[in-house]
Amino acid sequence: MGGVASTTVVPGPMVVRMLPSRERDEARRLWLALEAEIAEPALSCSWVWTGTWLEHYGDVVAHRFLIAERSSRPCGIALVTEAPPRLMRPRAWHLGTAGEPPGSTVFVERNRLLVGDGERAGFAAALIEALEAEPGWDRLRLDGLHAEDSAALLAACPAAVPRTLESPVADLLAGDDVLAGLSGSRRQRVRRTLKAFGELEHDWAATVGDANAILDELIVLHQQRWQEAGAPGAFASPRFVAFHRALIARLVPEGRAALVRVRRGEETVGCLYGLLDGRRMLFYQSGLRLYEDNRLRAGTAAHVEFMRACRARGVAEYDFLAPAARYKEELATRSDQLVWAEVARPTWRTRLAGAIRGVRGTR
Repeated sequence: MGGVASTTVVPGPMVVRMLPSRERDEARRLWLALEAEIAEPALSCSWVWTGTWLEHYGDVVAHRFLIAERSSRPCGIALVTEAPPRLMRPRAWHLGTAGEPPGSTVFVERNRLLVGDGERAGFAAALIEALEAEPGWDRLRLDGLHAEDSAALLAACPAAVPRTLESPVADLLAGDDVLAGLSGSRRQRVRRTLKAFGELEHDWAATVGDANAILDELIVLHQQRWQEAGAPGAFASPRFVAFHRALIARLVPEGRAALVRVRRGEETVGCLYGLLDGRRMLFYQSGLRLYEDNRLRAGTAAHVEFMRACRARGVAEYDFLAPAARYKEELATRSDQLVWAEVARPTWRTRLAGAIRGVRGTR
């Protein structure tokens, strides 16, 4: 869920101050002012994403804003969240939109810092220093970081333990079709799937009403598939659903969210939901029809149709996001890396959690 900043470094020391959650309006003003100075800020650190998340999760996830300034001018802003406390469990803080109650997380990926040009390393170091001075956490978690931001934050925090996940990406402009960049064997498998389906068409939502209708269908298909597998499904949480409806209402009119229905005649093969980050489409979620015929791989067919529709609209890359899976790797031409990292303080809560894990591991 990346942009290149265009602001210049202002002389003078960097000062970090904290705004509490009750000053959200002031944080919004500063956030939007800095965002306006940055060329193509990443979706994950935009106010439309952050503000929408706060509207739907800010009442259950404690949070604050860290503002970095030079000569009283903002040069970097970050949201810091506190996961809801659980009895005897380590208190976890997160950088960015994370820390939601179980079962309702949005799983932020391509998580980025909103920061001016040339300030990323300095801002990362100042953030870590400010957070290390705060007494309220046992674990500091950095979720789904873009490579550039993870490098800056990990350099500032060598005690952090990183975990890297692959994020498969398809180059949509590699040749005369979105399948051109695949190896011969993968391309043949995909084409066999497409041949089994026959002619496919798609509906790309042009209005918020159309987008919500496709989302409704996506939710039904998604929930049915996961509930039959014994899992609750991503849309079991009303809070999660409300967040995405609000996000869609803001992004669809700007052309920054895509809801697509892939059809075989009147039959829906699948519905896909993506978020546009620059010229990269981030695949977020899907609802797919189940077929008894194993030649009919709905996910592969629906993604190819969506990828072709993206290419026709000038989108350069299709990012499946983490974690990697077989169907993602089959359609990808390369893989980027996203980083999750954690810093644990030696507190009684982290020691207790470690002891409990040790006991469970001996059973």
